[in-house]
Amino acid sequence: MEQLRRLSDIGQVTPRHGLLIWAAQGRRGPGAGDGKIAYAKLWYEGDGPKLGVEVLDTVKGTRTLMPMDKNTTAGVGQTAITDDGVFWIEDADGTDTGQAAVRRADLGGANAVTLTPEAGEGSLHAYSMTASDDAVTVTTLPPATTWANDTLPKLFQVSPDGKGGAQRMSCNRGDQVFGSADEGNRVLWLDGTTGYTNLVKRDRPAGRC
Repeated sequence: MEQLRRLSDIGQVTPRHGLLIWAAQGRRGPGAGDGKIAYAKLWYEGDGPKLGVEVLDTVKGTRTLMPMDKNTTAGVGQTAITDDGVFWIEDADGTDTGQAAVRRADLGGANAVTLTPEAGEGSLHAYSMTASDDAVTVTTLPPATTWANDTLPKLFQVSPDGKGGAQRMSCNRGDQVFGSADEGNRVLWLDGTTGYTNLVKRDRPAGRC
């Protein structure tokens, strides 16, 4: 059985990168770090509303749109910022079963990469995410009408360049929610495997369960 270290008597959990923004009431917050904030942006043009991801540099006062197709993007999920990139969840197909891509670009918008696709092999029902300089951890939330282990939220981790594909952070049963990236591949999250809510950590992904 894999070892999950329970963390107790902790007054505050503070990851090294920027702000820890908890999801609440179905809403997912922007990513922030090093004076920059990445957020979903909705605006209107002559042919209708457009949706994208924008980065605000609070020091320079500049705003940079990330490379996305504004005509096909149907939804934008949580964003994250590290020292060398911007990450976001992007939904370009509103007719599928809720899958969404995880994408990355440089802070200036160059070198865009799809870390996990929206469709096909390796796609995820990406709901929220957290990132360090070394890894991106995605919370998945498949659609379901009944309770089952394979429809509960789970954590997957992928490298910032997308190579190697996504791996499960933990093979344990139960809810895995509110992931928070620390240094390296280490992630903290709330785990419901035992039937109680435990704050746990793991230093590396478990692999393919």
